[in-house]
Amino acid sequence: YFIQSNLSSHQHELVLVMLRHINKLGDRCLLQNIARAPSSSARAAQHITARAISSSESLLRKTEGGNSARGDGVRRVTSDAAASPAINEFVKSDDELVRAYRQWGYRHATTSPFGPPTLPSPLSDIRSTQSSDLKDELERVYCGSVGLQFTHIPDTEKQVFLSNMMENPEDISHTQLVDVTKTLLRCENLDKFLNNKYSNLKQYGGEGAEATVAFCQLLFQMCPSNQVDDVVIAIAHRGRISLLTELLQLPYERLFKKYNGQSEFHPDEKSIGDVLSHLWQSVDLMQPNGESVHVTLLPNPSHLEVANSVALGKVRAKHRQKQHNQQDSTSSPLALLIHGDAAFTGQGVSLENAQMSKLPGYSTKGSIHLITNNLIGFTAETSSQNSTFTAGDIGKMYDVPVLSVNGLDIHAVHKAVNMAIQWRERYEEDIIVDLQCYRLYGHNQHDEPRFTNPLMYNLVDKMEPLQETMCREAVGRGLVEKAYKESVLLEHTTELNAAYKSCSDYTPPKMCFSGLWSGIEQAGAHLTTWDTGYDLSDLRYLGLKSVELPSGFTHHPTLNRAHLAKREKMVASGEGIDWAMGEALAFGSLLMQGYDVRLSGEDVSRGTFSNRHVTLYDQETGEGYTPLNHVLPDQRHRVEAIDSLLSEEGVVGFEYGYSLESPRSLVLWEAQFGDFFNPAQVTIQFSFNPAQVMYDQFVASGEAKWVLQSGLVSLLPHGYDGNGPDHTSARPERWLQLCDSSECSPDGDNTNIQVANLTTPAQYFHLLRRQMVRPFRKPVILMAPKGLLRSPEAVSNIRDFGPGTTFRRVIGDESADPTSIKRVLLCSGKHYYALKNKRTQLEDKSTAIIRIEELCPFPAAEIQAELNRYPQCTEFYWAQEESRNGGAWSFVSPRVKNILGIELKYAGRKECAAVAVGIAELHQEEVKDILNQAFSHI
Repeated sequence: YFIQSNLSSHQHELVLVMLRHINKLGDRCLLQNIARAPSSSARAAQHITARAISSSESLLRKTEGGNSARGDGVRRVTSDAAASPAINEFVKSDDELVRAYRQWGYRHATTSPFGPPTLPSPLSDIRSTQSSDLKDELERVYCGSVGLQFTHIPDTEKQVFLSNMMENPEDISHTQLVDVTKTLLRCENLDKFLNNKYSNLKQYGGEGAEATVAFCQLLFQMCPSNQVDDVVIAIAHRGRISLLTELLQLPYERLFKKYNGQSEFHPDEKSIGDVLSHLWQSVDLMQPNGESVHVTLLPNPSHLEVANSVALGKVRAKHRQKQHNQQDSTSSPLALLIHGDAAFTGQGVSLENAQMSKLPGYSTKGSIHLITNNLIGFTAETSSQNSTFTAGDIGKMYDVPVLSVNGLDIHAVHKAVNMAIQWRERYEEDIIVDLQCYRLYGHNQHDEPRFTNPLMYNLVDKMEPLQETMCREAVGRGLVEKAYKESVLLEHTTELNAAYKSCSDYTPPKMCFSGLWSGIEQAGAHLTTWDTGYDLSDLRYLGLKSVELPSGFTHHPTLNRAHLAKREKMVASGEGIDWAMGEALAFGSLLMQGYDVRLSGEDVSRGTFSNRHVTLYDQETGEGYTPLNHVLPDQRHRVEAIDSLLSEEGVVGFEYGYSLESPRSLVLWEAQFGDFFNPAQVTIQFSFNPAQVMYDQFVASGEAKWVLQSGLVSLLPHGYDGNGPDHTSARPERWLQLCDSSECSPDGDNTNIQVANLTTPAQYFHLLRRQMVRPFRKPVILMAPKGLLRSPEAVSNIRDFGPGTTFRRVIGDESADPTSIKRVLLCSGKHYYALKNKRTQLEDKSTAIIRIEELCPFPAAEIQAELNRYPQCTEFYWAQEESRNGGAWSFVSPRVKNILGIELKYAGRKECAAVAVGIAELHQEEVKDILNQAFSHI
């Protein structure tokens, strides 16, 4: 087609370059469109040529025909040496040369301690053939110790800002150079001291990556001048101890006490503790300018990257707290997320967190991502774990600038810190700093990395640590004496030895329950009951307010009968209060008492089953309106109903972090279906999927390990409705297995989590209010209803919400005649109504049904009190709709036997590999069978 056109030789060469790139990128659509175009061949050629050499596009866009506005296909194009012979034809002016270096300079930057990159790029020809003063300056700026990827950002003003920061940097001051040198010398000395004193213990020192500590120290110093007064850090194990002690003032005595196998907590704080590399700290740091910055380093499990979601949630809550206190909005909390290179690229939660960064319900006004890039994972080199040029390249999907920095150049580190914090302060968006370092040892000091990486470690053996280079520079500039290093090490070693000798007599200070958490305490060993009722006139007022809409608001016509009028009828009669109304009354009453409510999850504002409608949407404007946020004039406390992205792990971690910061917020996460917790259960269990880590490592064990309380409520829709293996069960057996409930002695409020399966809206109301009125916080796992949401049986009367009412762990059978009862059925949740209806159908007067509303902590005393009403009874059953290897059977049975002395019989589905069957006929047979088992004596 083009050969037949009247093209000059220059135009022809440009077209061939274009076609090579189009072919490599798979952009066949462009070729097809050209072939079908009615314009002449000459006009088509001119169109492509114009796109290829447009002065408004970067060099990449020229060579790719405008197809890489977001940097797509960079690796494929630039690795093709054959694609660059005509590059010099494009660079005809100084402006084009500058654009070329801004676009491609990072590919040639000397950011790796192991030497410059070897992959070619379209800049390769220019670097080897052209020579000028401008080119030399561009080489220094864009191909030095800092590489910058920013031309993928579709905002010219932001590109100009970043290029100005690169081209006009502020260098590290003499005072900063000396301060950071001293800190890094102490870090190195601490690592050597620990390796000597505790050589049998695994150390995850920061040797080779000391620049991470330097970055943090410089960042803290720059925080006050960049409107940051609070920093929350998430970091994995490597270099964590140095950061804790040398910057965050963790006492050496506390550290050595932990190394010696003793508790890191005050004796009054009940804790099982955690390993050394998971220690946490919260401290106010005075900066050189006299201003203070509060810094919190969160505890972390060994599951890499999961603590980042927690940090983001905590920072979001801090922003909300500032709004409540009406504090100066010019200062804001900052999340500093310190990643490992292999983890950042390999863990899916990194992308979930990135996706949340600009969403209105999850934004934290920009985070700084620092990748401590050892250029190796456990044993795998970068080529085995990255499909991108740098570990930070995934940020380009979200228009995030990516800085690559040589971790052995303190001037480059300072430049990166300054760029990162100013970018964040100006644009309130994320930025990634890929700090390229090395790792002196293997995964720990006992690990031999040369088994798999002999060539890399031949180079590592020759590396000079950053602090040595800095010390030599400080001496050469006359900033310190030649003996400075020796004096610092001598002073520090003396300090370490003194702390080592006295650590056995050291009592750690109390870490928790101060500040916002004042008045909160650890739960006791006995079950307590709390008055969670509320004034009835206020509840009626809240019920009407929950559906009051502003003038001119056009609601969906279906909601008039199914929601608005229905609630007004509930208020007028005081009867038929359903689950959504019970929840709204709980939310509204807590707002009136000075609490906030945050509810997030997929489709929560409407509700998966179109049941909640906490936020209604104008059918003409599309604007949302939340009536409960307009209950009082000048209302400060609000309901946040956030329809989340389709994420479980990241969102659960975020909400957990939010709950850690804010004890006066009722924080809820609702799964779309009960089994959707599985991705989120990274927080729960090591061997399951990612979301379970969040529950296992944080929600279920956070207080036991770190004395950090959370009142997070997880709503997991549960119930056997014939929907097959998925969307049926919230896996109550897994949650109960996580409980630290005793099989042999009564539980108290101090069990790690609460697991409930409720039967009435009033119970739900009291459960939510109890979360806030008690002087302690415990997570709740609730088997939330599905079919019961609209069941006319599962409703409550307004009097069940009034003063003096409370949450009932066990609900007895008020209709049963104790003298006639031969069999007692214990059950929980939705199955109660199936049993009740079957009993009515059979006209059975010999069976009592007792509902266990809260399974953990196990209410043994309340169950015993109910059973005592039936002295003639000889048969006791546990009835459930779940399979025998699921549900609460394996939890309830041993406790009833060991504590109450009663041997329960089982009535329920038989064992099953999946949670439910997928054949409708088989499901119906099972329903009949489990009910017949329960009433087999009739």
